[in-house]
Amino acid sequence: MNAITARPTAQDVQSALDAVRERFALVPDAAWELPAEGLDWTCRETVMHILDDLGSYALQLSGRHGHEGYAPLREFGVRPGRPVGLFWPEEEGGTRAVLDCLDAVGGLLVAVVASAPPDRIGWHPHGRPDRSGLAAMGIVELALHASDILRAQGIAYRAEDDVVTACLDRIFPAAPRTGDPWRDLLAATGRTPETKGRPWRWDCSIRGGG
Repeated sequence: MNAITARPTAQDVQSALDAVRERFALVPDAAWELPAEGLDWTCRETVMHILDDLGSYALQLSGRHGHEGYAPLREFGVRPGRPVGLFWPEEEGGTRAVLDCLDAVGGLLVAVVASAPPDRIGWHPHGRPDRSGLAAMGIVELALHASDILRAQGIAYRAEDDVVTACLDRIFPAAPRTGDPWRDLLAATGRTPETKGRPWRWDCSIRGGG
């Protein structure tokens, strides 16, 4: 292993998961059916999207042989005309089911990032990511969509500055910096008043030192 480990790491993914689970624990059971802030999805559908991202990214590095595209698993929806995905928390389980699913599915990404060989490469439309790229993608999807859910519930949240900085450095290297990493991430992803609606994309391809 290199003396310097590329970030974000599995520990960063776990830290982001722990912070989100702490805030999600404050959401009432019935509130998961409310619309998420700024999205056409309910909070439960947004959780499904988070889980799908975390699980799909883990599957990019978990196998030995690799594949082009996402793993060819069939997605499903729980209501006609609504979003489809692989991972749905049980509705009757309320907030506890959401927390348990996030721990379990997020734990897959933590484990894979921690254990996959450093030269194993995954797939994404915006670059061929290694462990640090997939960790950054998972953290960003988790943090941004957790914010969508928690703002709809009136619950304060911001991801840890150190973890966000590692993600910005890894997949948004050209994004402007102001000294406030969380706001810089929101701006880079079109989520501030000044950038709302602006097209954006990350770059998860491998760069020197990654």
